[in-house]
Amino acid sequence: NTGKNVSSGINAEYGGKKTESHPAEPGPEFFLTKFDLSGHSPLVEHCLRERQLARDVGVSKLLSRKEISSYPSLEGLTYRQLISQSRKRVKGISQDVNKYWEECKRLHIRTTNENQASRLEYQQKSWRLLDNPTVVSKLAEMIVNDRLHGTAGAAAKISSTIDSLIALQDETDDKSNS
Repeated sequence: NTGKNVSSGINAEYGGKKTESHPAEPGPEFFLTKFDLSGHSPLVEHCLRERQLARDVGVSKLLSRKEISSYPSLEGLTYRQLISQSRKRVKGISQDVNKYWEECKRLHIRTTNENQASRLEYQQKSWRLLDNPTVVSKLAEMIVNDRLHGTAGAAAKISSTIDSLIALQDETDDKSNS
């Protein structure tokens, strides 16, 4: 192992010895070879066959062996390094999520406050509108008519009438202030 694959931490459980972290890559690759137990190596057998000198007499006893065809890289990441990188990535993602939720919370509070202010302003305008006896009688007439005849969409019509009366009242207030 190279110095990159040995951890810098000391493990007290094993008497203060340094512990190694294994590479986080696939291990070595193997391939099978045949070895003739009757005395010939695969290379010698190959040469004899090519020159047509091989004897096919008797029973050959072949032994299978695994040989390493390629070794893993010594410069690759170790499990310890991979875990460390993953922890940093998770920490970064967690911080981003927390920032997002804090922004959502601030936006929600701001929107709620704006909605409350709008609702309060609307209520104040509605109360001022109800100070006018002509408006009250017209709205009462619309409500009674709705109750008697059960007209579809009457509630929406009443609501839009109130909204248009408030808008009209705002226009007259603006003209009188100018």
